[in-house]
Amino acid sequence: MPIKKSRPNTETEIRKVSVDSELKFSFKFFDNTDDDLCPPQFHAGYVQALMERLQALSSWTVKAFTTRQDKSLRNHLHDWDKTSRPAGFSHLNDYFRDYPGWQFCISANEYGRVHGIIINDTFYVIWLDQNHRLYP
Repeated sequence: MPIKKSRPNTETEIRKVSVDSELKFSFKFFDNTDDDLCPPQFHAGYVQALMERLQALSSWTVKAFTTRQDKSLRNHLHDWDKTSRPAGFSHLNDYFRDYPGWQFCISANEYGRVHGIIINDTFYVIWLDQNHRLYP
């Protein structure tokens, strides 16, 4: 008989690590199958800007990222009903799909948004939405 996993609670998961843990990034759940939300080619300068943003955010604590809304970062939870993908990260299995979706911008409006989930101290990058297609 399979073991049923309990539904994740982001606040509980985040509390498992020190509130001072620095944010880490993973591409384990990266989805490049949706050309609207992760195009096969990126604009010139995109990868450089993305790496600079990830490097800067790597010095933020998980608590700072999840509690401090920054206008230049535009970090916040998703309201899936207001997006072009109301089913959320539907390609993930049920356990991971239950984690709330997060976003942050790469820079102002030039390079779009990064979308993913946070588990413990890791932001799992799922979509690189350079054309702002998730929130039309």
